[in-house]
Formats: sequence, C-alpha cells, structure tokens
Amino acid sequence: MDEPPVTEYAQAQEIIQFYLEPEEGTHNRWLMVRKSDHRSIGTCGFHKWDKRYFRAEIGYDVSPSFWGQGYMMEALRAVIASGFEHMRLNRIEALVYIENDRSIQLLRRLGFKQEGVLRDYFCLDGKFYDHYLFALLQREWKS
Repeated sequence: MDEPPVTEYAQAQEIIQFYLEPEEGTHNRWLMVRKSDHRSIGTCGFHKWDKRYFRAEIGYDVSPSFWGQGYMMEALRAVIASGFEHMRLNRIEALVYIENDRSIQLLRRLGFKQEGVLRDYFCLDGKFYDHYLFALLQREWKS
C-alpha cells in the first residue's frame, strides 16, 4: 500500500511546507498543472537523492479523476530527463505497491526494470505491504 490519501487541508499544507523548505536538498517535487486550465492535478519528483552515488527515488501521484489520460507519462518523461541531464543521476529507483497495476505498467512503458520484491516494506494501519523495486539507468533511457 502507498501513502493514504490526504483528507484534510492541514495535511496538504504540511506536505507543501515539507517540499518548500527542504532539510538537506535530498528531494525535489513539482506540482503538476493541467495546461488547458492551470488546474493542479498531482505531483511528481525525486526523494532520497544521493549525490555521491548519482541516484534518487522517483515518486508521483495524480488525482484519480485524471487517471488514464496520459498526464503522468508526460510529466515523468520530463522529470526523468531532468534527473539524468540536470541532476546527473545514473540510477532512478521506484518503489511500487505490488497491486498497483497502473503504476507498474507506467514504469515499464518508461523503461524501468523490475529488480526485486521488498517484503513487508511499508506499514499502514498496522498491516505490512510488499513493494516492487524498479530501476532505470541513464544508459537505458530513451527520451
């Protein structure tokens, strides 16, 4: 399971504040805005940026009303390109709940390769959930 949905305004404000005031520069996150009406529809970016080892973890979310419309594919192409070109990443990792078929398909279409299963990796409400580990290397990226 991934993070539970935000249900209160205060929770959203805490998330925004976290990304506006990074502690050590180990992450960055962008707001996704629909071009046609400038409506906020989701976020995407990097976590756990380890500059020494040229790697980071990618994360993303989009409002369910915008699923299946290609927005995340477009956004992630730009984010991945920025990671490899501007952040000088060699490796981008993604952790995905094993039942999140949409996310798994998206990562595969972007060229990510599944590397393993992280057993009991995430705990939500006292229950543990397995996650897949995916990775994309700079030399495999086809923008």
